[in-house]
Amino acid sequence: MDINQNILIIGNGFDLDLGLQTKFSDFAQSSFWPKAIKREIIPNLPSHTSRGSFIALPPLPETILLEHYLDDIRNQDCWFDLEGALLNYSTVNADKKIVDAGAESDDTVKTNVEYFKRMQDSLCKYITHVQNNAQINHNSVAGKTLQTIMENGFFNHIYSFNYTELNYFAGPLGITKNIYYHHIHGAVSDNSIILGVDETELRNGYELFHKSSSKYYHSHDLYNSLSNAKEIVFFGLSFGKIDYSYFDRFFKSLSDGVSIENEKKKYITIFTKDDHSRLDTLTRLREMNINVQRLYAQCHFQIICTDDGLDSNEFFDFQDRLYKNRLMDFKKKKSQ
Repeated sequence: MDINQNILIIGNGFDLDLGLQTKFSDFAQSSFWPKAIKREIIPNLPSHTSRGSFIALPPLPETILLEHYLDDIRNQDCWFDLEGALLNYSTVNADKKIVDAGAESDDTVKTNVEYFKRMQDSLCKYITHVQNNAQINHNSVAGKTLQTIMENGFFNHIYSFNYTELNYFAGPLGITKNIYYHHIHGAVSDNSIILGVDETELRNGYELFHKSSSKYYHSHDLYNSLSNAKEIVFFGLSFGKIDYSYFDRFFKSLSDGVSIENEKKKYITIFTKDDHSRLDTLTRLREMNINVQRLYAQCHFQIICTDDGLDSNEFFDFQDRLYKNRLMDFKKKKSQ
C-alpha cells in the first residue's frame, strides 16, 4: 500500500470514558426497563385467557419466562450482561432450570419473543435519553483519542459497535469535521438498534434473537478493513463471546501466520479501562485460541489503560506516532 490504511473500532468503553451511562446494567436499573406483565398459572384454562389485569397461562413445568429470568439476573448481578443472558436463555443447550425439554409451548415462545421486542424498543429509548442528556468529559482519553484520529486524516474506516451517534459528541469535543463511520449494530438516531446474540444454535422460535435476523443488519467490510490496515485502534471493545466472531479470524491470521518482517508489521492498539480489564482482554483473546505471545511478535501490539490518564507514556507515544505518520503519509500523497 502506498498510503497507510488506518481503522478505528469503538465499543461501549468509549462511551463510558466520555461519561455516558450506557452499560446494560445502567439500563437494567433505569425506569426504562420494560415492566413484566403480571401472570398467573391457572390449570385447565386455554392460553392467554383474560382475567382482568392478568394474562392466564397454562401450567408449564420448569419453564421460566424470559422476562422473569432477566428480572432475576438484573437484580442480582451488578455487571449484568443482557445479551449474554439472552444467549443463555435461548440456546439449544439452555439449562433445564430455564426450560424443560418439550414443556415450552408455542404461546410461551410467542410471549418471550414479544418481550424481546419490547426490550429492544426500551433500550433504544434509554440510550436516546442518555445521549441527549449527556455531560461529556472533554478531557477524557476517549475524547482526546478521537481528536487525534480525526486530525490524523488518514483513518479510512471507523466502525462503531455502539448505538450512540458519534457526530453528536464531535462538536463538544472540538471536532469540526463530520465523522463518516459505520454502525455495526444500528443506531438510536434512526431507531435501528440491533440487540441479540451471535450465530449460536437457538431453540425453535427464537431465530429473531440472532443479530443477523434483524432487518437493520447490513453487510460490512470490517474483516477486509482489518486485513488491509496498517494502524488499527480498538477503543473500549470487550471482545466478549457475543462479538468475538468479528475478530477471531483476523487475530488468528496474525498469530498463526508466517513471520512478518518488521517494516510490514501492523500497529494494533487496544484502549481499555484498567489493568483488570487489560488482563481480561488477553483472556478473551486466548479464548479465541489466539497465541498472545506470538501476536506480540507478529505486530506492534499494545494495550493502553484509560485510567492511567492523558499523561501516560503509552498515550503520548500513541499520539506522537499518529502525528508522525500523518506527516509521512501527507508527503507520500503529495508526491503522487
